[in-house]
Amino acid sequence: MSKKLIDNLYRMSNPELIGLAKNRWLPNDVQMAIAKHHYRRAHTYLAENAGLDTKVRDYLWSDECNKGYVLKSLMITYGQYDQEPEKFVEFYEQYPSAWSRSPWRMATAFFGNFHWRSGGLSKTPSDLLNRIYDDHFNPRLNSSTMQDNGWSYGSSRYYLERMAKHENVDLKLAIKLSQHGLENIQRIGFNKIVELSK
Repeated sequence: MSKKLIDNLYRMSNPELIGLAKNRWLPNDVQMAIAKHHYRRAHTYLAENAGLDTKVRDYLWSDECNKGYVLKSLMITYGQYDQEPEKFVEFYEQYPSAWSRSPWRMATAFFGNFHWRSGGLSKTPSDLLNRIYDDHFNPRLNSSTMQDNGWSYGSSRYYLERMAKHENVDLKLAIKLSQHGLENIQRIGFNKIVELSK
């Protein structure tokens, strides 16, 4: 069956490729064949697939398949690297300009999306959350710096609140949040301090 699917991938319509890419029980060799196919939207659905094979995942991450940040951000968002925190750091360091081009995509990858994943939160490590706060949300950053980073006042508040509610906020970040200046962020920070102090 796998061989027949692989041999006929080039004949499939885009909806057929997408349907295959979404299938959690798709054999690994078929997943890899789709990953090596030129149709990028099928790659997107593979990145979101809960049954994605680790070899296929790593191929999708590789520069051979994908040099940009979009597919990588999806794989982080959908938990493909939840057990490998070093990938979060690698992604953050490799694409610093993505914060100004697609702040919502980066925030979704690092803070989670309450609609896309069960539980809604990514597994971003605590030390990286601290770095993101210092680089993008620190109130000492002037407003022009935040605008250069792609943040409007409203979006920065929304993303900061999502960060503050992240399950991996540590005591160091909770203290920073409690001194932020925005009342609701300070409240979340204080509550987190109390929770971590028990």
